[in-house]
Amino acid sequence: MNTVNTPAAARPDSISIQGAVKIYGSGATQQVALNNVDVEIERGRFVSIIGPSGCGKSTLLRLIAGLETPDAGTASVFGVSPDAACAAKMIGLVPQAPALLPWLDVLQNVSLPAKVNRGSERRRKRIGGHVEKEAPDMSALLTAVGLGDAVHKLPAQLSGGMQQRTAIVRAFGLQPDVLLMDEPFSALDEFTREAIQGQLLDIWDEQKSTVVFVTHSVTEAVRLSDTVLVMSARPGRITASVDITLDRPRSQDMLKTPEFHHFEDLIRDHLQSAWHEGPITSAA
Repeated sequence: MNTVNTPAAARPDSISIQGAVKIYGSGATQQVALNNVDVEIERGRFVSIIGPSGCGKSTLLRLIAGLETPDAGTASVFGVSPDAACAAKMIGLVPQAPALLPWLDVLQNVSLPAKVNRGSERRRKRIGGHVEKEAPDMSALLTAVGLGDAVHKLPAQLSGGMQQRTAIVRAFGLQPDVLLMDEPFSALDEFTREAIQGQLLDIWDEQKSTVVFVTHSVTEAVRLSDTVLVMSARPGRITASVDITLDRPRSQDMLKTPEFHHFEDLIRDHLQSAWHEGPITSAA
């Protein structure tokens, strides 16, 4: 287990959040969502964020995405602002709901972002983003996640798991430098969830995007991640950073091993401690 350190100045090879504070409302209605949060995520890592409901996990994700700005502190993505990274199409987002266009079939949905964002490669290259020489084969990606026979189906004809697979392929299709995933499997049954986890890891292993993944599931966090960040109850702080040193690839069988259970127990202990931490009434 690593202790949580204050990150150094923003680096071109990492996502850096330094001293971030996020406050909503004012006066009697003021709520501190994040309090002095420091995060450093190196390029190519798969990092999960776990913590109690309402602790600011999604808010932290929105800071990285450039959808929110910190009220204090700084945020950068590979040495540039989140806004600049978004403008260069370096960041992809998979929300809890798939948000597919209902009038387009599966192949059209996953192909649309690449068509809309033509020309972004030049901006990505200019600010240091990673650009592949060839666009991915969307049909091949769909086949890899078990949707090879569903490419011409409309979203309404798909199960929830198939819709979420489509959303994941759509996000990876842009080959983003950073992929942000906000509890994307929370509405799925356990067996579908486990299957999609394996498919997600296969695509990530091929593309090596930097993934920041929000989850409430300890097992999911351990299976997917290089590092798990544990957050306290609101106002959110990073209370622990746990490196998951299990070998890859990580199959379903690994979930039954003593080594896997060790990391589950370790993270649960940190979560228990986070629950019992006293609230902070004002931002530091």
